[in-house]
Amino acid sequence: MIGAGGIAARHLEALGKEPGVEIAGHLARHPQSARGAASRWGGRPFESLDDLLADGDLDAVWVTVPPHAHGEIELALIERRIPMFVEKPLSADRETARRIARAVEESGLVTAVGYQWRALDTLPRLREALKERPARMVSGSWQGSLPEPGWWRRVELSGGQMVEQATHLFDLARYLLGEATVLHAAVGDNERSDFPEANVAVAAAATLRFQGGALGNFTATSLLPWTGFVGLQLICQGLLVTLTRESVIYSDAKGRREEITGNDPFEAVDRAFLQAVGAGDPSLVHSSYADAMKTHELVLDVAEAAGEHGSGER
Repeated sequence: MIGAGGIAARHLEALGKEPGVEIAGHLARHPQSARGAASRWGGRPFESLDDLLADGDLDAVWVTVPPHAHGEIELALIERRIPMFVEKPLSADRETARRIARAVEESGLVTAVGYQWRALDTLPRLREALKERPARMVSGSWQGSLPEPGWWRRVELSGGQMVEQATHLFDLARYLLGEATVLHAAVGDNERSDFPEANVAVAAAATLRFQGGALGNFTATSLLPWTGFVGLQLICQGLLVTLTRESVIYSDAKGRREEITGNDPFEAVDRAFLQAVGAGDPSLVHSSYADAMKTHELVLDVAEAAGEHGSGER
């Protein structure tokens, strides 16, 4: 496990439920964090990537570092042909992820990316419903607070809220409706008295057109001291679908019906990756690096259209 933050812990909790999985080691920016993770989850703490990679025969590596820290880690894993699970976003810029994507394609390596929403067990039924009544409009919103890590608050390190958080919503919309292009995007100011060091936009909005003709409207804000609505609403002919991680609600003229999520998407994506590694079959994962790259390009298009710096060159 490379990275020792909250997302690493979620994966370690999920992996702890999988039979036959042994945690070999931990690497973090701060050695004490790696030691703490090793004490809790097993495995050895390492102080450098070279030491971790030289230690032995690793079957797979999870990369859960901040956006700006991606790059050399993935390229080193690809060079050694070690399958990798990479947490989103793929990078804080465009070219770093493109460089990794090219190397992944040339290697044919098994990869997965942490777009966990794709693994919700409510999605198969929803996809069938959308075949009968296609979505004509989609609205996505991520309403929350400013995360604690200092890097998140700097757009040059995180990419901004659309890139770092709302990317889940863009990816899910791609998964359900197909590819999209950005029509317009804008960000609010970045001045806030509660966190003067932050330069991420306090609010952002984007309008998209999907390949089937559906329009999309996506917004994000970190102004709330709690988590507000985080999810998608899909508007079809005579049908409103509200999708969150907790449930899918179908509303039509006959009433309202809710399907509760019955699985843990972290466990599902990790299990699928393990199966892909064991079978040597990249197609078994929920989101490959190549597919995740399409979402990454899209959210960076949004950041670029909005004029939020840090998105890199196209």
